[in-house]
Amino acid sequence: MKEAVEKAGCTFIQASANDDVAKQLQDVNDLLAKKPDLLVVAPVQFEPLAPVPGLADKAGVPLIVVDRALPGTPGEGQWKAFITIDFVESGVKVGESIVEGLTKKNGAPKGNLVHITGTTGASPVIDEQKGIDQVLAKYPDIKIVGSCDGKYAGEPGRKCMEDLLQRFGEGQIDGMIADNDESGLGAMQAIDAAGRTELYPWIWGKDAQRTGLEAMLAGKMYYTISTPPQFGQIAMDTWKEIKDGTLKETTLLLPKIEYSADEKEKIQKRIDELKSLGINCC
Repeated sequence: MKEAVEKAGCTFIQASANDDVAKQLQDVNDLLAKKPDLLVVAPVQFEPLAPVPGLADKAGVPLIVVDRALPGTPGEGQWKAFITIDFVESGVKVGESIVEGLTKKNGAPKGNLVHITGTTGASPVIDEQKGIDQVLAKYPDIKIVGSCDGKYAGEPGRKCMEDLLQRFGEGQIDGMIADNDESGLGAMQAIDAAGRTELYPWIWGKDAQRTGLEAMLAGKMYYTISTPPQFGQIAMDTWKEIKDGTLKETTLLLPKIEYSADEKEKIQKRIDELKSLGINCC
């Protein structure tokens, strides 16, 4: 984002809420008080950040929302555009891979899974769950028997999995869903520490980050799907269209790529690409 903003000849001012809803609302107010030419917000949660479009309207500052959704309608008032990913579709893809994987493991679409979710209340968590549920509703013998909020981070994911492994002994669960690779990697630390490696490679992630893809090559993860975070350039291009009056779509969806454990050449190629870019995700 910084690179794209400065390339456009603008000054980049950033505020990080560190997953704190109250701080993000205060950050929005503080940034709007500076009367910027554009405000870009990646919301921490859905409902608690509902005031943001109204705050932009009141300040008369154009708003672009990226990644996670907010209540309201892009294209109304100062909320000019929403740049995101179809997280329901991501959930559907994860669900389809779960069905395929458990059929391979158990000879039929059946099994018990635990689920380490992303931050409770975040729109991707809500939408991805809709997609997973949409698929698994057709397969009643696949059950999610336990879940925990992994906060899209490694250490919470590790602690979640420690608790879940205490609840479910060997043979009681067939695998794990992680709403992102980072919390899944944390969960793998708990799996390794507990000697529960029978759960490999039956782990379904999301984001296709480099370290997650490396875990796939190591035989620890079965599937992941990319969640492109590069919103900077598309935000600047969208803002130019807003100013020129040429913007046609107020909701823009970024494309995704799926990775399955047997696609080793494809996985290695993406790992090499991410290394060359000097980034881990996605």
